[in-house]
Amino acid sequence: MSDRVDLLIRGTLVNVNTGNLQDRPVAVDDGEIVALEERPAERELETGYVTPGLIDAHMHVESSMVTLPRYGAAVVPRGVTSVIHDPHEIANVLGTRGVRDVIEDAIHTPLKARFTVPSSVPASHLQDGGATMDADDVAELLDADRVVALGEVMNIPGLLAGDEEVHSKITAACERGLTVDGHAPRVTGADLQEVARYLDNDHESIALDEAHEKVAAGLRVYLREGSASKNLEDLVGLVDDVDTRRLSLCTDDRDVEDLVECGGVDFAVEKAIRLGVDPVEAVQMATINTAESYDLPFGRIEPGAPADLVLLENLESWDVEHVLVDGYLDPTEGAGEPPASEVATDTVEFEPVTGADLAIEHPGPGPVEVRVVDAEGGLQTARMTAEVPVDVTGSPAELDGALVADTDADVLPLAVIERHGGDGGIGRGFVYRLGLERGAVGSTVAHDAHNCIVAGTDHAAMARVANHLREIDGGVAAYDPTSDELTSLSLPVAGLMSDEPLADVKRKFETVEEAARDIGLSHDGGMMELSFLALEVIPKYRLTNNGLVDVDAFDYVDVLASD
Repeated sequence: MSDRVDLLIRGTLVNVNTGNLQDRPVAVDDGEIVALEERPAERELETGYVTPGLIDAHMHVESSMVTLPRYGAAVVPRGVTSVIHDPHEIANVLGTRGVRDVIEDAIHTPLKARFTVPSSVPASHLQDGGATMDADDVAELLDADRVVALGEVMNIPGLLAGDEEVHSKITAACERGLTVDGHAPRVTGADLQEVARYLDNDHESIALDEAHEKVAAGLRVYLREGSASKNLEDLVGLVDDVDTRRLSLCTDDRDVEDLVECGGVDFAVEKAIRLGVDPVEAVQMATINTAESYDLPFGRIEPGAPADLVLLENLESWDVEHVLVDGYLDPTEGAGEPPASEVATDTVEFEPVTGADLAIEHPGPGPVEVRVVDAEGGLQTARMTAEVPVDVTGSPAELDGALVADTDADVLPLAVIERHGGDGGIGRGFVYRLGLERGAVGSTVAHDAHNCIVAGTDHAAMARVANHLREIDGGVAAYDPTSDELTSLSLPVAGLMSDEPLADVKRKFETVEEAARDIGLSHDGGMMELSFLALEVIPKYRLTNNGLVDVDAFDYVDVLASD
């Protein structure tokens, strides 16, 4: 007891075990919290507040467009010391090999990444991805180091129908005592009661009554504040109505701009406090609540726990002075360049396309009524119909006639190209509310199968973007026909991420976003919004490489509304 400890920290302790503030010192030795009392120490630090390191309850690092070590360099100095990472996007491109490779990447960051095993690869039978992970693949990965859960179960129709493959994956997780993450957007009533028999949590609530019903059914509810989905403000009233120990904070998807400028789940903590949540409860929702969800040893300040700590000048504004991970003070300061990612490159494989390849042929006359993906925002889409013109003047030149954009009504062609070296199937449709006035935008980040998605005012511009993305091994791009300029960010790591420094990726992404705005892209979600228009597991309409999908019916529908 008389031995000196490595570090003694004095400040107001945010005790997430008791839910209050305490004036108690924290003694740290050999990477571990050894006492909440005075001890002789080699070094002493004075600070305003001491909290556990924050844990993001659910996220996909791929959405930041940088690799896991680069992500860690961005969030650890802000007090985020752990994430529950679902490498679902990597898995849809590269399967089990990709998951194992991204787990290897975690060695090169002080961020304590813990992993869930993707459960829905592919997300459905309605789109072609780069890989398939069956129940045996999932069971094998559930035994891997750093794995804490089965990743979000997205095939709710399969779960409800008793699909043997879905239930085998859930059983494998339960047999190992692991958490089963949920993905149940707008699931209510008897369906929710059935789903709650198998799932432990859900992060897809967008309305307060939906979240209430899920908590009442026994699910832990994760309040999401990401880049595309910002649900915290709509759901924060839940804090006043239920036991907040059943709630956690997560980001789900965070683009590189928000990552650099606002951080990760630390932003959700600070925003929750601004919205009136008690600061201690806000910290609990990003520490111990999540730790208990996944049986993690950190996320609290108690003797025997790893010394993952945040030292704050001000709790309510989350002004970070220092961060400890396993007792190391400010572990990202002075860190060298991480090695190249283990994840494969050269994953974008499709034959060059022409404008005619992306168009829907129609002999005319026009206008023709079509079903349209209404990009409402925040990952949500709606069904709508609209009339579009028929061009019979030879544009695209290879066709006798084609359905084309009605730019005045903001109804634009949309296409999804299979890019994983398969049959090269192309889905063709229309989208509303992007706002493009000329040119085209595109991306090989297209949840969840991550095919190549392009939208534009004309098919030739769309083909120009798609072929450029093929040439640069994936990324995001915008084409302005007025200047004949292509602006792009290359994302060669699985066609989803870059190994370049965070600041460089952010700068290039901002350049693409600016170029997209210059040609009229007006959607609040920017280029990230485009990446979700192919996500065929969230209602209502989505476009996959196989065609237009009505998600509620979980089947294809014809783009021509008369059919």
